[in-house]
Amino acid sequence: MNITQDIDSTYSLRLENGLRVLIVHKQELTTCCVSASVKAGHFFDPSDCPGLAHLLEHMLFMGNVLLPEPNAINELMEQAGGNINAWTGTEFANYHFQVHAQALPRVLPAFAAMLGAPNFDIEQIQSEIKSIDAEFKFKRKDDLRRLYQIHKETANPAHPFAKFSVGNQQTFGQFTTEALQEKLAAFHASLYCASNMTLVIHSPYSVGQLMPWLTQAFEPMPAGKPAALSLPPLYTPEQLGVEIRITPLQAARRMIVTFALPALHLHINTRPLDFISHMLGDEGAGSLFAYLKAKGWITNLIAGSGIEGQGFKDFNINLQLTEAGLAHQADIVSAVFSMIELLKKSASEGWRLQEKAKLNQLARQYDDSHKPLQAMCDLAELHQYFSWQAISEACQREALTSEALIEALSHFIPENLRIKTIAQDLQTDRRCEYYDAAYAISALPAEQLASWQNPPEINAISLPPPNPYIGDSYSLCPLDNRFALPQAIREDKGASFWFCQDHKFRVPKGDVFISFDTPSLAQNIHQVAAKRLWLAGLNDYLQGQFYRAEIAGLHYRIYGHQAGFTLHTRGFSAQQGQLVQKLTRAIHEFEPDPQTFHHVQSMQCQSLQNTLLNKPINRLFSRLSVLIQRNTHAPVELLQAVEQTQFDDVRRVRERAFDYYHLEGLVHGNWTAQAAERIADSVLDINPGAKASPLPRAVAKLPVGRTMIHEVTCDHEDAAVVLYLQAPSNDIWNVAMCMVLEQMLAGSFFTSLRTEKQLGYLVGTGYVPHNQHPGIAFYIQSPTHGPQVLMSHISQFLQQQTREKDFYEGYWPSIQRNLLKQLQDVDLNQSMRSQRIWQGLGANDTQLHRNQQLANTVEAMTFDDIIRYATNMNLNQTFGELVLFSAGKFAPLQTAETDVISNIADFKSKVEFYL
Repeated sequence: MNITQDIDSTYSLRLENGLRVLIVHKQELTTCCVSASVKAGHFFDPSDCPGLAHLLEHMLFMGNVLLPEPNAINELMEQAGGNINAWTGTEFANYHFQVHAQALPRVLPAFAAMLGAPNFDIEQIQSEIKSIDAEFKFKRKDDLRRLYQIHKETANPAHPFAKFSVGNQQTFGQFTTEALQEKLAAFHASLYCASNMTLVIHSPYSVGQLMPWLTQAFEPMPAGKPAALSLPPLYTPEQLGVEIRITPLQAARRMIVTFALPALHLHINTRPLDFISHMLGDEGAGSLFAYLKAKGWITNLIAGSGIEGQGFKDFNINLQLTEAGLAHQADIVSAVFSMIELLKKSASEGWRLQEKAKLNQLARQYDDSHKPLQAMCDLAELHQYFSWQAISEACQREALTSEALIEALSHFIPENLRIKTIAQDLQTDRRCEYYDAAYAISALPAEQLASWQNPPEINAISLPPPNPYIGDSYSLCPLDNRFALPQAIREDKGASFWFCQDHKFRVPKGDVFISFDTPSLAQNIHQVAAKRLWLAGLNDYLQGQFYRAEIAGLHYRIYGHQAGFTLHTRGFSAQQGQLVQKLTRAIHEFEPDPQTFHHVQSMQCQSLQNTLLNKPINRLFSRLSVLIQRNTHAPVELLQAVEQTQFDDVRRVRERAFDYYHLEGLVHGNWTAQAAERIADSVLDINPGAKASPLPRAVAKLPVGRTMIHEVTCDHEDAAVVLYLQAPSNDIWNVAMCMVLEQMLAGSFFTSLRTEKQLGYLVGTGYVPHNQHPGIAFYIQSPTHGPQVLMSHISQFLQQQTREKDFYEGYWPSIQRNLLKQLQDVDLNQSMRSQRIWQGLGANDTQLHRNQQLANTVEAMTFDDIIRYATNMNLNQTFGELVLFSAGKFAPLQTAETDVISNIADFKSKVEFYL
């Protein structure tokens, strides 16, 4: 067995059966992430059985030689403090899990058995076909899925991308269950073998520790043969140089300019598409985006996404259009080609390549996104194409040359163009299969393509200057033990500023939060609507000014909340104080003009209209927040208020906003106390109107002993139900109990109501706090059952659990261990700790004791305590109870009229509130 190591403690090895393994060893880790990539995506589906790879993915969770019961692998991972999931893509399927480190030896054999020795039980095949059909129906009104199917139908029919990949009752129903069982077994035997698989393990264990577990778990897997994949061109000549017109369900005006490329994403040594995306997607002054926005044609531009695989890559430029933009599509594409010509002419300017390399290096060196599981999935797929040595060398060295860039840009030509136009009321002449979306495809005029060969030079478009926000050094400041926990550095009636130094992660980064509690922005829905429009205009105004800061690792958000709005900056601490000062000044100085007002009003109305087309379960949870939080408003009501708002209303509200308000701030990260004080003073100097007390975040107190009912009307055939149980208090005991009960019931609820009873695709539970007040939610969305049936099943489930004491008593120790681990591991990076400190300040937990108090409560809790609490909850003796439902195509929930919330404002005017 050959084992190779690189400088970052990543080891590459191949087991005797041919399984390629990467071991990423980091001794300080407390969790493990594991990803297995199998070259068995939907490209390998038999032509007579589309969706077979997807069905197989489902079946691997339905029992194997080690864990024969359905979903037992899920329960094992939950007991190990983690979770497991999977997806089926084009070329590859991926299976991945994350657990506490000490559990890895226990779960690895089960994971190997899941991949290598599934049962393919007849009854479970039938059950999972229903599950997939529910998933298919759930997505039928999803515009992205409809767009994807049209993409398939307008690609080369000889290419496997054109296959229907999801599967449904119709595609599987043409076979007997026994025939499907044979197909699944043959598909699995052919592709789920060691030579066709890569495995990545990210853990604190050394190679020596892992090897016995690996060999025992995975060497029984047959070697097999690597799957061969020979692909024709993704598009025929007739499918290039075309426009595809699509009518969406949601209100939208979009154009997707696609360049059909060779597999340039696999040029990992040079990564030319990364640089091209960076330049085409620039949003600063002089950019393509800035030019098109100034013309009034677009509101957003994203460059670089698109399907990819062996031998092909779609490079998309996704543009959100205005009404005027819809009429100037040819001019927009012409501007795109003008920008591409500019890139070709400047390809020899080496400093641009070096600057992008520096940004990439900073992003890698100080990456604190803490998404190791996604990174391991990406690495497992990349290892299907490349050796670890090639991947490692590409990561350590930026090698994009002018020649490589020019070669990549040579494919960005009109002949490789496909344009999708997505808008209401377009002329269409066909409907796609399975999703019934209307579209049309036609060749672009030859004279139009010819004109784009030599686009005009546009003086308003230029390449960006050197980025002024990239620092020369990123040093760490000396530690000061006085500020290991947050301390008030400025405080009076109208404003308070806190500082906490980062003593844990020691990265040259930080976060600054500044919250404005502003009475004149929160007293009624008309003020909230005006605030929404003013903030939208402000963010639109700031977008181009601070884009350079964004790409240099200095990020900002300005967003509304119940009592006003918040400014949040994060990233490298160097120059962040200056950014905070500039943004704070802009908040005070920005005044929208009538043109900007009408633009953002149109965009906000479109956004609110689209929320009304969200999935029923999303609508129900959104309405739950509206009912429980006093100063939160329903999108359907807010839409009307935004439509009625006049330009002068926004001006008046904005002027009054800064007369009287409360300011709360936090500086956390890589600063000295003196630097933090300078940031605080610069903000306070700009805010002389900070004289008010903070505003309360009131939460509705649901009545005990009766169930409140509220219907949400949705334009969707599925029915949906949410049962929300509100705890009687927000003290530590009730918070801990709600967290424990939700985790204890989650697995059984999913297994019983989704896997066994097949009630719907979206089934689950959630711990749902509102402004620190705890609660538990149970939810189902179903294409086959009405809300009455769904609610009865939820009620029966909760009643049944009181009779399952022995099961839960055995389950309790692992729940307790996992919850204690979660409470200890809350801060996974510096920015997450900043968020926790900020939330702690809002809950008056200035010493950050809350998680430890919760951990102490969970540790001292007995199983009898849980039984008593759950019994009280189930008998509706102490908990408030609210049922939200959407009937879909079914009869509504039968209710007593006295318990119905028919008018939100009336309900809020009569209900008591927790303050």
